Amino acid sequence: MNNVVATAVSRSRHWPKAALAFALGLASAGSAAGQVSNNVDRSLLESWRLTTGNIIRFCQYDGSPTQAFDRALAEAAAQQLLVNAEFTVLGANYGIGGEYAAEDLFVSLTNDCDVMLGMGLAANMYPVEFISTRPYVGFSYVLAVADETIDGLGDIEGGNRVGAPVGSFGFAALSRYIATLPAEQRLVALPYGETDLMVTRLLDGTISGMVLYGPTLAKFENENPIAGDIFIRPLADQIGANIEIGGLLLSRNGYLRTLLDEAITVMVEDGTVAALLADTGMDTIPTQPGGLQ
Repeated sequence: MNNVVATAVSRSRHWPKAALAFALGLASAGSAAGQVSNNVDRSLLESWRLTTGNIIRFCQYDGSPTQAFDRALAEAAAQQLLVNAEFTVLGANYGIGGEYAAEDLFVSLTNDCDVMLGMGLAANMYPVEFISTRPYVGFSYVLAVADETIDGLGDIEGGNRVGAPVGSFGFAALSRYIATLPAEQRLVALPYGETDLMVTRLLDGTISGMVLYGPTLAKFENENPIAGDIFIRPLADQIGANIEIGGLLLSRNGYLRTLLDEAITVMVEDGTVAALLADTGMDTIPTQPGGLQ
């Protein structure tokens, strides 16, 4: 019943990796209530497309660390609703600023898909043209260390360095935490642009820890041999670097959102989401099916 079609699509501008499902752009996610549809060239919109009742078209951003899990969840949701699923992969390289990202997302949700998977959710994060599903999973930033005796940021001596991805929600949360510490206990936050370099510096002792989005670390460990042990520690609650993940739709698709919310609720309650996290290697990091709230 659930035929799956995968398509690759590239655009001249791409959604910022920092604002993907891995929600690394949530640090700058203030109110986004302004309209974006007025900024879209109407000639780009394929409004002639027919609506098909037996297919849900899902889009994903290339490079998302939760891409495999998001797709598996979408396939399971389609099966719950007794419809087929199609998938389109979009580029993701806007940079931290994310200019025109909302406009391109509006075009993609008009032309290419019904649901954009793997999006970070927060109140008033998206313009009024968009609505979101309920969260289907919650992930957290984590502290990764090479010293097994370190159980948290509080165990790292003041003056030592801790890495985090530049421009990320985790880096902002780490910086805020450091600012609350007494001067003699303050750590030094170092921004990194690449996960592999940060892991290298962790293992060679240049940094005492790294604050990284859990799925990013899990994906990196699954795809890269690491010459040493890395231990994952949860961040203190006061840092609050948690990400709720769901799907994004155009506001006119409220009925589909309701159906997806019902399917997600069933899959959370019957253990399907937890099983999919395990199947896709996401059960090695702090996570919560159905969201963290």
